Amino acid sequence: MASPESAVLTEMFKNVGARLSADPPIGLDSVREIFDCMLRFATEAEGVSFRTDRSGPVGGMWAFPPDAVSDAIILYLHGGGYISGSSTGHRRLFAHVAKESGVRAFGIDYRLAPEHLFPAQLEDARAAYDHLVAQGYAPNRIVVVGDSAGGSLATALGLHLADDGQPMPAAIVAMSPYYDVLGEGETFVTNVDNDVVAPPAAAMAPSAAVYLGDAERARTDHYVNPLLSDPSGLPPMLITCGGYECLLSGVENFAELARSKGVSVELDVVPEMQHVFQFLVGTAPEATESVARIGEFVRSCLSGSVRSAGDPALGRSAR
Repeated sequence: MASPESAVLTEMFKNVGARLSADPPIGLDSVREIFDCMLRFATEAEGVSFRTDRSGPVGGMWAFPPDAVSDAIILYLHGGGYISGSSTGHRRLFAHVAKESGVRAFGIDYRLAPEHLFPAQLEDARAAYDHLVAQGYAPNRIVVVGDSAGGSLATALGLHLADDGQPMPAAIVAMSPYYDVLGEGETFVTNVDNDVVAPPAAAMAPSAAVYLGDAERARTDHYVNPLLSDPSGLPPMLITCGGYECLLSGVENFAELARSKGVSVELDVVPEMQHVFQFLVGTAPEATESVARIGEFVRSCLSGSVRSAGDPALGRSAR
C-alpha cells in the first residue's frame, strides 16, 4: 500500500492538470513556472551546496555534497516534456541523488521547445557531456541521470555517443523516462484510471509535435523514440517507474530490448506510484528509498562492479 505521504504528489498533479486545462489556456511562461514549483515537496539535501555556472557551452547548476569524490560526476538532465523545467527547479532532486551517490552533480539548462525544437536538447546534452570530458572527467567517471523527458534524453545521449563510437559513461539512470512517445503501449489503457498526470493516448502525438514540429518524427528518429533504437553498447542502466504510470509498458519494452542486446538493465517498478515519484524525496518513503537505490547503483557502477555484456566503455564501434 502506498504511504500517506505519497498522496501529496497525486494531489499536486491533479491541481497542475486543472490549471493546464484551464479555459482560456494559460501561457507557456505560466506552464514553466508551474513545473518549476513542482519539486517544492522534496526536502533540501542536508549539507549540499550549490553554484550556478554559465561558463561552459551549456549553463546550469552544480550540487556539491559534503565529502563527495572529486573525480566523478553526475550529469543531470531535467524533465518537463522538453518545454519546461530547469536546473533551479530540479535542484533538490538532483542534490539528493548526488548526495546518495557520493559525487557532485551538474544539472544543465538545455534549450527548450517550442522555441528550440528537438534535437536542440540532445545537442546541448552532448555539448555538456563533451565539455565535462574536456575538463578532465573520464567518461567512465560520468553518470548521466534524468527524469521524465530528461530520462529519455539521457538514453538518447548514450545512443548518440554509441553511434559516434565514443566512450560510454559509467552508467545511465532514467526515472520515469518518456520512451512511449506516441502513447501506444498497453498501459495507456490499463493504467488510464490510475495515472493522474499522463495525457490520453490520443493526445500524445499532438504533445510530441510541440517539441518535434512534426510528431511523425517519433516513428523514425531513434533519439526521439528509443524503442526504435539499437541499444547495444550502452552502459549499465537503472530505469525506475511508478506502477501507476501510463508510460510503464514503454519502459518495460525498452528494458527488454536493451537486455536482448546485452545491456545490463536494472528495472525498478514501484507499485502504486505516480510519474517521477522521486519528486517527493525526503517526504515520502517510497521516493527516499528509490533515490537511495539510485545512489547505490551509481556507486556500484563507478566502482566498476556493474558492467554490460561486452565492453560498453568502448561504445558500439568496438562490438
